[in-house]
Amino acid sequence: MDDTLAEELVQVIRQPADSQHHEAFERAFELTKSYAGSAGAQASAIPVLFEKLFELFATGRSQA
Repeated sequence: MDDTLAEELVQVIRQPADSQHHEAFERAFELTKSYAGSAGAQASAIPVLFEKLFELFATGRSQA
């Protein structure tokens, strides 16, 4: 995750209503929660999954 997107993620956590990426955060969080609650979830994959989903929803593209 690049620095700009990381700063936006911090902004969403601090002041959700003021962030332009609040919806991206909510979507990524809900999907990550679903994965984490599944029987096949791997604990080490959860933060990586959230980061990739947030980036995808915030920017419309994912890291290669």
